[in-house]
Amino acid sequence: MTPRKIRWLIAHQPVELFVRTAEAFKQELNKRLPGHFDLEIITAPEYVEQYKGSKELATILDDDLENVDAAVDALFNALDDDIHLSQTQVIMIGAKDRAFYTLDLPFMFDDHAHVKRVVEGPIGEEICANLEKTTTVKGLAFTYSGGYRVIGSNQAIASLSDLQDKRVIVVGNKTPRTETLEAVGAETIAVNPLLWGGWDTIPTDGSAECVETTYLRSKVNHILKTNHSMFITTILTGKKFWATLSKEEQTAFEECAKITASIEREWAIADAAKFEADAEANGITITPLSEQDEVDMKHKARYTYLGFGAEYGDLIKRIRQS
Repeated sequence: MTPRKIRWLIAHQPVELFVRTAEAFKQELNKRLPGHFDLEIITAPEYVEQYKGSKELATILDDDLENVDAAVDALFNALDDDIHLSQTQVIMIGAKDRAFYTLDLPFMFDDHAHVKRVVEGPIGEEICANLEKTTTVKGLAFTYSGGYRVIGSNQAIASLSDLQDKRVIVVGNKTPRTETLEAVGAETIAVNPLLWGGWDTIPTDGSAECVETTYLRSKVNHILKTNHSMFITTILTGKKFWATLSKEEQTAFEECAKITASIEREWAIADAAKFEADAEANGITITPLSEQDEVDMKHKARYTYLGFGAEYGDLIKRIRQS
């Protein structure tokens, strides 16, 4: 048998987080279907240079991305063409299916076990199934690619009061996350995703003092450990490609994606623990929220859900109760 050649696109950075996920999937697939597939793992710059469709997909390489919808369209179109698998942020997919935004809501999840129950259970399957109904792609499993969001700065920040009147860079337009930060006294500056722009940093031009980030995406000296949102990503495949797979192959892809996603989330948790353990030696100060600050921030966050209530109130309730 000649293995079928397929491609997994690394659509954004940090590259090492996404490559290891793709490699893990490749290993799992080879265990279940040895010799069936030859999976090429290719970064967006490599794809743009080597394959057709590059002009459209080049939008995601823009360090100053202006049109998120165009970038999502480019990724989805690639998955409908000669890319077979990829992985991207739920806030990106939310541009096509707003239900994905619910996974990004502040303090939606109590802990990692809560995330696991939701994304590996009926709710995760429901969210992915709806995406498949309304777009040209299919969601296979949910990954972290960063873990909890925190607030980073090159100035000391030890409490919510230190965020008063501070300018905080956040990815995306006005969302419940930005509203929560504004509710605790910060001023938010929304920017489009830096899909290939590298680390989350503080601008050198003085336009902001803080950035919403994750441990594994940050380049800052001080971190306020708010853990106010989970940076969730999704493994995707194209429906056109999916239809060419046998039932056995489809089952294998689904199982491999779920196993890989579970492994990846555990990696992210371990990475976060190591980041904290090494922080002092690396010149980074991490300050957890005080118990009262956590209560106050969670209380303010709940009010930001109201905008989603009419459309996704039941889904939010079910996630919270899972």
